[in-house]
Amino acid sequence: MAARALLIKPPKRGSRPESVAVNFEPLGLMYLAAFVRKFSRHHVEILDAQAESPSIDSIGGGAYRMGMSDDALHAHVRRAAPAVVGISALFEMQEREVVRVARLVRDASPTTRVVVGGLDAGVRYEAYLACSAVDLVVRGEGEETFLEILAHVDHGAPLSGIAGTCERASDGTCRMNPPRVPRVAFDDYPYPDREALPRALYDAPRTQRASFPLARERPAFLVQGSRGCRLRCAFCDIVAVHDQLNAHSPEYVVDEIQHCVERYGAREVVFVDDNFMLDQRWARRVFELIAERGIEVSLDVMAGVSVWTLSRGMIDAMIRAGVYRVCLPVESGNPATLRFIKKPVDLAKTVEMIDYCNRRGLYTFANLIVGFPDETREDIQRTIDWGAAAGLDAVHYFIATPLPGARMYPIYETRGWIEHGEGGAVTWRTEHFTRDELEAIAQAASRAQMRRRLRFLVRPTNVVRYVLPKLRFRRGLRYAIRLGAEVVASVLVPLGRRLPAATSRDDRIGGREVAVPRVAGGTPRP
Repeated sequence: MAARALLIKPPKRGSRPESVAVNFEPLGLMYLAAFVRKFSRHHVEILDAQAESPSIDSIGGGAYRMGMSDDALHAHVRRAAPAVVGISALFEMQEREVVRVARLVRDASPTTRVVVGGLDAGVRYEAYLACSAVDLVVRGEGEETFLEILAHVDHGAPLSGIAGTCERASDGTCRMNPPRVPRVAFDDYPYPDREALPRALYDAPRTQRASFPLARERPAFLVQGSRGCRLRCAFCDIVAVHDQLNAHSPEYVVDEIQHCVERYGAREVVFVDDNFMLDQRWARRVFELIAERGIEVSLDVMAGVSVWTLSRGMIDAMIRAGVYRVCLPVESGNPATLRFIKKPVDLAKTVEMIDYCNRRGLYTFANLIVGFPDETREDIQRTIDWGAAAGLDAVHYFIATPLPGARMYPIYETRGWIEHGEGGAVTWRTEHFTRDELEAIAQAASRAQMRRRLRFLVRPTNVVRYVLPKLRFRRGLRYAIRLGAEVVASVLVPLGRRLPAATSRDDRIGGREVAVPRVAGGTPRP
């Protein structure tokens, strides 16, 4: 016998239409589907409830929603009649839609078992199990766990005691079962099933422009060569569930890139690993193999390039492979804050590497975070001043956000700085600032940085040193013109309408939405 499973990416809601329009393929669900198909006879279908209805509707309260209506989703579940539904819950802000989908599934098909997984579900499993329509939460990597869940349902066994899950006990409390120990070698995992959904949902020009506005070439495809991170950065919640690095071999990663280029016509590959450069030798070998095989593709690393892994040799290898820009998650220009974060950033060396990247023709960006728990205005200004003097083409300022599962979260909790609202809405303050005050500081710093860089780059001597090297690359002039237009527009148009909000968790770590197969994965690897 075989069970029928339906994997659902829920509709998306947010405060800005342009953010809601970002629609990445559900790579995690595609990984999960591929794994189930390779190692069992169960039937798996994926439903992208966001992409299936591309219209963006105002739903009141300053919020917008993109996705299927309740009636359409209800009807789809009734037609599919699945034995198990898996719902992806990667961010706290998705809780309302995830719970809404779970209740619709329960109403449409009362005997269907509802499983929720994803980073946020793994961290806040009690919040999801509080919904009576949710039967089980998957915590950690989802492939082998979901396969066992399907086996239990297929044989009529109770969903209890399954490794890698959290369940509701008979007395109503929540119980976390032991973590799952993987049995399948990571390189035996299949590629994500990129044909489980119509490619037009993600490769159409309009969708590509919304999801990859700064890509040099399109269509852009997502590839994940590794999962997890061993670092313990104070603000990051990944380690609460995925605290070890699990990487495919460099050959596997480059084989998948070549597959995307040859089968689907990918022109750019965006790595969505949690920390792609954590293992320097591994990352360098990936770049070397791409260059050795002569694969013509542009490369980007969505989560950024760890600055302490950079050297002139590494940068040269990246350029030969097709990297055209680097985002550096420096996080802070204040040494005291870096010690609090526990991030091994050498600010002086970082400036040297930024200069070398600029002279080699790479576009340079950095993520800087302001507003950590005890930061003063002077501390924040040190970070802003460092960003202004570092020679970066752009700086993305964010405010420090207390994420459940992150090491610094208890500081906010014990000091009573967090206020929870309906459906996962949350606001907070720090010792010296409200959230709104920090957002205003971050937005002002972002605009000032762009104006400053624009004035810098129009000077003749700087054109020769910083602009001309960027034009030597493939499609360099066309990309420079498009990128310059974005910079000018962001200065002339009110920032809140043009750029990601500095407080937006979805914009800061939205790459993981498509990357992590936590309840959610494709086509067997060729």
